[in-house]
Amino acid sequence: MRVLLGWAVGAGLLVLMLRAVDTRALWAMAVQAPPWLWLAGAALWWGSFVCRAARMRQEWRWLRPVSLWTALRLVLLHNAAVLLLPMRAGELGYPLLVRQVFGAGWRDAVRSLMWLRIQDAVVLGLLAVVLWPQVPLLLRVAVALAALAVWLLPQRFWRWLLTRRHPLMRRLRPWLHHRSGSGGWWWSAGNWLLKLAVVTVLLHQLAPPDLGLALAGALRGALGGELAALIPVQGPAGLGTYEAAVWALSGVAAAQVGALAGVALLVHSFCLSVSLCFAALWGLLARWPAQAVAQSRT
Repeated sequence: MRVLLGWAVGAGLLVLMLRAVDTRALWAMAVQAPPWLWLAGAALWWGSFVCRAARMRQEWRWLRPVSLWTALRLVLLHNAAVLLLPMRAGELGYPLLVRQVFGAGWRDAVRSLMWLRIQDAVVLGLLAVVLWPQVPLLLRVAVALAALAVWLLPQRFWRWLLTRRHPLMRRLRPWLHHRSGSGGWWWSAGNWLLKLAVVTVLLHQLAPPDLGLALAGALRGALGGELAALIPVQGPAGLGTYEAAVWALSGVAAAQVGALAGVALLVHSFCLSVSLCFAALWGLLARWPAQAVAQSRT
């Protein structure tokens, strides 16, 4: 029922928004866009996966070292599973892939997944405060300095804090992955900054001039689309909820929701297509050497 509900919510929002979208104009918009825009967006999107793979290697280096190639395959396959299944049911593929690649136990794999999601939520929340155009500059600087100060605290302080008997610490302690390094925070920040840069630039460049979508509005829309992943009920790949969040936080008037929904859908479709193409290509490249070795032996 939850899976069906996720599909229904996403499909319903998508249908409501597509009713006001001119699909022909959407296709013309994609064709008329300069090729360098799509190529640069795909390159930066690939860079976000490299950041995630580097964080994955650091996350599990205490157990087993793996190559960047193998970590990229794990990240791409896990991301494809999350996109294709509703209600983020693809997250369940993470423990399976981690056990296959690193030989980790179920408890460590689930703890790692929870820790990575906590880390992503904290980093994205901090970036939202620091990058949000309406936030005063003094508050942005204060939040950034406070986050840096917390990150620079000695590890013995965190060990002392986590060993306290406070009820909050007791609930938080089982989900923390104590063996992960502090560099994972920087890799997570790099991943989100690249993704936000791609979506912001594409929204700003593809939006029609009469829409009046400034760079600040495009940035708010990009942050809204990424924060929409926190909604508990959503369809596959966040279709519908993503576009609704982009419009809701971009500041565009309700009368122009159709035009912005079309642009958001085009950008969202591009990001999804690039992610799935990378996963399919990497899966084929990873299988080719093994098939070649098996054929040579026969």
